[in-house]
Amino acid sequence: MLSLLVLLLLVVIVLEADFQTRADLRAAGNFRDDLKAFYLARSAITAGEAILKEDTRISNKYDGLDELWAYPVPEYPLGDGTLSGWITDESGKINLNRLIRDGDKVDDWRKKQLRLLFELLQLKPDELVDSIVDWIDKNNEPEQYGAEVGFYQSLSPAYSPKNGPLDTLEELHMVKGVTDEVYKKIAPYLTVYGDGKINVNTADRLVLQSLTDGIDETMIRRVIDNRPYENKTKFRDGLSSAEVWGRITKEGVDPSLDTKSNFFSIVAEGKVQDTRKIVRAVVKRGNPSQLLYFKVE
Repeated sequence: MLSLLVLLLLVVIVLEADFQTRADLRAAGNFRDDLKAFYLARSAITAGEAILKEDTRISNKYDGLDELWAYPVPEYPLGDGTLSGWITDESGKINLNRLIRDGDKVDDWRKKQLRLLFELLQLKPDELVDSIVDWIDKNNEPEQYGAEVGFYQSLSPAYSPKNGPLDTLEELHMVKGVTDEVYKKIAPYLTVYGDGKINVNTADRLVLQSLTDGIDETMIRRVIDNRPYENKTKFRDGLSSAEVWGRITKEGVDPSLDTKSNFFSIVAEGKVQDTRKIVRAVVKRGNPSQLLYFKVE
């Protein structure tokens, strides 16, 4: 009986040691794959920056969706895994931080554009636009449908409005009325990076349609079909509407239009076995380029 008991104890010890060794090996393998996947994604970000830099050298007339940088990279085998990614022009979106100018003044045209965009997205624009303005402006006087410190302090947990520029777009989740569902709808058309100029060659049809009143679906299809434009004059001709262009000029929209870009977001994914890493970055193209945002998921 004593021999059997000793044998049983030895078997238990061996099995436990085997289990622990296998667990350690799996953990080490997962860590290795996780690290490899990260560096694959990080290398794709570097490659994206190189593509943007090369684009400046070989094609500096305009930035459009017909250029190499605008095409997504499908899964590309490298080492033990694969990498993939895509580049998006941030200048093709509406810059929320430009809603406020000269310290604490609301830019009426940009506010109107944001309202038009939210209407096109079938959202309630009044509360959303006023709340975003109140979050960014420096004062604590709420817009008609907005919210300032009193509203946010009444929440649980309580917090204060930023009263300053948005650092990241995800910060919108803190703003009154911006639920996860609303955020998913509006995020593709908004940015917090750049000088506020909208690249008409890369802007989504809804962003273009929100430039001013009177731009209908037929006009937008014609504008998109005629892209890319080398300058704003050709974009004006692409609109084929003197009335709409007159409204754009009268409202002071035309100085905020462009056909070139310098701010881009790069999303890259690295995969090794069953492990994957996603890296999101925003870069300002230049020599050298500047990394403005970096997030690992």
